[in-house]
Amino acid sequence: MKYFKIAVLSFIVTLTLNVTAQVKSTLFTIQKAATVNVADIKEDWNPVVQNIEMPTPDGKGEKNKLKAIKDSMSLVYPKKHLSTNQKSKMPAPPAPFLGQNLQGNLYNSSVPNDNDIAISNGNKIVSVQNSTVFKFDMDTWTNLGYVSLGAFASVLGNPEIKFDPKVIYDPNQDKFILVFLNGFTDLTSSITVAFSTSNDPAGSWNFYELPGNPFSNGLWTDYPMMAMTDQEVFITGNLLYPDSSWQTGFNETIIWQVNKNSGYTGSSIQALVHNNITCVGKPVRNLCPVKGGLDSYGPDMNFLSNRNLDPQNDSIFLVNINDTLGAPGQTITVTPLIAPITYYMAPPAAQPGTGVQLLETNDSRVLGAFIENDKIQYVHNCLDTATGNCAVYHGIIHDISSSPYITANIISDTLLEIGYPNLSYAGSGTTDNTSIISFDHTALTVFPGVSALTSDGLGNYSTITTVKAGASYYSILSGNERWGDYSGSQRKYNQPGRVWVNGMWANASKKNTTWIGELSLSSLAGVNDQTNNSFNEMSLFPNPTAELMNVTITLEKSEIVEFQVVDITGKLVKILLIDKIKAGKNNFSFSTDPLANGIYFLKVTSASKEILTQKFVKN
Repeated sequence: MKYFKIAVLSFIVTLTLNVTAQVKSTLFTIQKAATVNVADIKEDWNPVVQNIEMPTPDGKGEKNKLKAIKDSMSLVYPKKHLSTNQKSKMPAPPAPFLGQNLQGNLYNSSVPNDNDIAISNGNKIVSVQNSTVFKFDMDTWTNLGYVSLGAFASVLGNPEIKFDPKVIYDPNQDKFILVFLNGFTDLTSSITVAFSTSNDPAGSWNFYELPGNPFSNGLWTDYPMMAMTDQEVFITGNLLYPDSSWQTGFNETIIWQVNKNSGYTGSSIQALVHNNITCVGKPVRNLCPVKGGLDSYGPDMNFLSNRNLDPQNDSIFLVNINDTLGAPGQTITVTPLIAPITYYMAPPAAQPGTGVQLLETNDSRVLGAFIENDKIQYVHNCLDTATGNCAVYHGIIHDISSSPYITANIISDTLLEIGYPNLSYAGSGTTDNTSIISFDHTALTVFPGVSALTSDGLGNYSTITTVKAGASYYSILSGNERWGDYSGSQRKYNQPGRVWVNGMWANASKKNTTWIGELSLSSLAGVNDQTNNSFNEMSLFPNPTAELMNVTITLEKSEIVEFQVVDITGKLVKILLIDKIKAGKNNFSFSTDPLANGIYFLKVTSASKEILTQKFVKN
């Protein structure tokens, strides 16, 4: 039985400063780009490039700075690798019960998973990972299809890499919204926003393209996050300069405010982009939109940020947009708060095996938040200074509508390292602040998997429930392994006390795949726990190949690269991808399923030279 060492708050602090930000807002009218019926997608080449030598998401400059910070902190707070567990002296709520759970998105020759999940009141799941979308009907236990983002959006005609997917379910409209990014340069960057036209995710979707460089100033969009009110959907993103590290390349975080109902019907959408969101002259970065608890809320929308790149800090920034798009007198305020417990830069996490790589934890940005009962609960990665392990920081901002202040705890286990958390409301009303917090887990003696616990909102936490135990360790990259930039969590709106989650776990092949689980505050009958066998993992054969082709290329510098398939006569069969590829070693993969059996060539070229021409056989 595993218990927790809880860092209990001893005082509460708030700042009285409330800043009306000098925000600039620009209105775009975006026409529908296309309507796509998932059933009509016949080809799915699923091209993927994975830079094997870059395990962190924000560039080598950021990698080196983060590593230096974490190395110095490890000297002060070394890992103790304890094998026993310490019991909390506080009364603990019951651990969440695990209900139906299944294999979600498969390994896609790319890391990390970037998991997110949505489930409808009619029990249809949309699970996203990296560049793939998995759909499943829990009522009939039926796979509704597995498609890459590239095939999903092929009608748009942009050949750039598709990445960073986010998905959300709208309980009021009984529909889904899916967001993902295209391209890594100011000339190619865009944000795809897809609205389902019904409650069937295997049906039709309306596609819109928001500019990834909205101000035409040489920037591109990275790291989207999403939440909604009753009338609108809000999408945040970081604007970066191309070919720069995170430190020198970050410009600002922006907010897109979009009328969601027009997206469902296929009408032109009004999209207001807010920028210049600052506090004391500095950009408020990595804004996490706050989702609803029992239901969506509005017309206000809240966002959270912190000093995620500092070795340690206690600052939290509460950003509020006070009304709908186009409302007269709309204001955006930034309220800086002080948390009672310091958060620390999370250390890399251990995994079993001699000589295996650590798991990267990146920084301490806010990864999930919801509002209910005039409180915002939020989570992010942190360091447990007592064990030196990666832990979860759980904060609660009270009295949002009047005088907000924070209480907080660091959730840690003396055996497990836990990270990349998310959370959803699991309570039932005005006096109930229960949440279910999910996260990825690992340890020196425990393979990477997915777990969760219950919080009563009063500073008490349950023991851990294992959603999925890992079958091995990760072994994909040449350096430290990527552990997951985010994980998914959603309240089941028509079933109080239930939350669906997805996260990243290591399969027997040492690869990252997605596991989906139902968690409940009460026991569940008829639990179905199995790997989804509707399809098998694609085998990786360089030559010949049946389903997936893998090629490793090394670039001396970052440049635009084109990947083509040509037949034995030299005739072009398919342009798979045209995009800017990072310097160093990169793995490129694509599905050969659309090809007839025969002999083909993969041609990889840049503007300056032919990089590779390789013959392969599809059989």
